[in-house]
Amino acid sequence: MTLFEEHADLLNMFAKFKELKTKEEQATSEELQEHANKVMNTLDEGIRGLDDLDTFFEFIHQVGASHRRIPGFKQEYFWRIEEPFLSAVSTTLGDRYTQNVEGIYKLTIKFIIETLVAGYEASANNNVDNTTSSSTPATKLSDEPNRAS
Repeated sequence: MTLFEEHADLLNMFAKFKELKTKEEQATSEELQEHANKVMNTLDEGIRGLDDLDTFFEFIHQVGASHRRIPGFKQEYFWRIEEPFLSAVSTTLGDRYTQNVEGIYKLTIKFIIETLVAGYEASANNNVDNTTSSSTPATKLSDEPNRAS
């Protein structure tokens, strides 16, 4: 839910969430909670899929491509999940969220977001099925992401 609390403009992209004007309405909306859970479950599934990279790339590319159908969605919006995700992991792990664990999750979420963006971009060329792991910017993990303003 933090994603939508911090970026209320994203709610306006979804017809069913446009009427949720106050934080209280957002907090009590079961549909919004379900969508927030879907976002987190997608990230979780992506992380669990890292042991089979072919499946990982196929799944995350498809998720990225699916956002092309959302009117007004821009690829840089994927980066807005980074901080809420890291915050959720920190809350979940508590004392176990060490600097080392934080570093691992930062690399992981950047890799997932870069892969979402690659799927989104490839879908513009109807090339999602032909996107391979070699086209994913894994080498950029240590670099700052290229975020459009």
